[in-house]
Amino acid sequence: MTMKLLAKGNTAEIYEYGDNLVCKMFYPNYPAEYIEHEFTNANLVWKLGIRTPKAHEIIKEDNRQGIVFDRVFGEELSTRFFSANEMEKDLLLDRFVGFHEQLMLYHTDEAISYKDFLRMLSSDDETNSKINALEDGNCFIHGDFHLNNVLVDDNNNFVLIDMMNVCKGTKLYDVARTYFLLSYDKSIQAKYLEKMGCSVQDIRPYLDVIQEVRAKELNI
Repeated sequence: MTMKLLAKGNTAEIYEYGDNLVCKMFYPNYPAEYIEHEFTNANLVWKLGIRTPKAHEIIKEDNRQGIVFDRVFGEELSTRFFSANEMEKDLLLDRFVGFHEQLMLYHTDEAISYKDFLRMLSSDDETNSKINALEDGNCFIHGDFHLNNVLVDDNNNFVLIDMMNVCKGTKLYDVARTYFLLSYDKSIQAKYLEKMGCSVQDIRPYLDVIQEVRAKELNI
């Protein structure tokens, strides 16, 4: 099938797949088990009732595999955010925080524990000890919640995408993840944390571990 390229990412390209579908086509040699994992997570998130594109099937084209999703007509929140004026940015950041808080109201026992996820990335006993000391929980955690992973559809609704890092655990871990991922802009980072009602001290134990395992995570 000839498909029109819509976007490129670190692990995959997004192609048009018929009128109302897209295919997230992973690059050659991307591990099949990771694709299955994201497909399973996407279905879990959909069943929870979170606004996200429905995942339909895994397909194979030549030496590549992809996941077929419902198409969301709109734009990345980052695109809208960085073209906005300061007042509009503050309003969008309020909505971003509100969306994150809404996601944290969901709970699941089906997803992997965030502590197990971190242990897979840990390479020493000291880091493992820090992980073991963290809080447990069954709050829904996106694990990669930032401006590029929220779409704004044609009805101005926020839509969540990219489910590779979905897990369960404590809210503070996901706040720490987002705070860490926003580090490219210290102003946005600080405003996000303040609007979430947290301090750096609140998330420090989680932030320390996230920083320690980041190098290995990027090499997966």
